[in-house]
Amino acid sequence: MKVAWDSSHGEFLINDYYYFSKLKKYAEIEGIKVDQVESFDELWNYDVVVFNYPETEFSRGEIEKILNSKKKVVFLAYYSNIDGVAENINRVVKKLGIEVKNGVVIDEENNDGDKMFPIARWKGKEVVMPCSAPVKGGTPTIIGKDVFASKKGNLSVFGTCVFWDNYSIDRKSNRELALSILKGDF
Repeated sequence: MKVAWDSSHGEFLINDYYYFSKLKKYAEIEGIKVDQVESFDELWNYDVVVFNYPETEFSRGEIEKILNSKKKVVFLAYYSNIDGVAENINRVVKKLGIEVKNGVVIDEENNDGDKMFPIARWKGKEVVMPCSAPVKGGTPTIIGKDVFASKKGNLSVFGTCVFWDNYSIDRKSNRELALSILKGDF
C-alpha cells in the first residue's frame, strides 16, 4: 500500500518526528509506505491520499480532481475551525453533503482522563478522539457523544487530526484505526 501525505496545503507533516514518528514506524512495520508529497498532481499516483490539517485553500481545479478521484481520500480537521482548516476542508466536502462543524466535542463522562479526549466507537472498538470538531452528513464511521468521522464513497472526513499523533496513537484502539486508514480500509 502506498500512501501520499500531502504537504502542498500547509499540513502537519508525516516527516515531523516529534508528532508522527510512531505513526510512520507502525506503518512501516505493516508494510505501508507513507511518502510526504509536495506536488498536488503527484498525490494521485498513490492508493490513499491524506490531507492532515490543510491550512491552505484548495483551488477549484484541485477540488474537482479530489471529487472525481477514485483514490481513497482522507481529510483531517481540528476543533473550532482553528487556522481556517474546517473551512478549507468544507469547500471540498460540502459538495458531498459532509461538513466539519465549527465547534468542539466535549464529553464530561466518557473520556480518556480529559473532557477534550472523548472516547468513541469505531467498528465495535473504543478509540480516543482528542480535540475534535463534530462532523455532519455522509455515513458516520466513528461515533460517541457526537460524530467524529464520516464518509461518502471513497472520501472520509475526521473532526480531529491528532488521534494518530505520538501522544494519542497508543491510546485505546487508535493505532489500529490509524493503520486501517492508511491501508484504505476505512
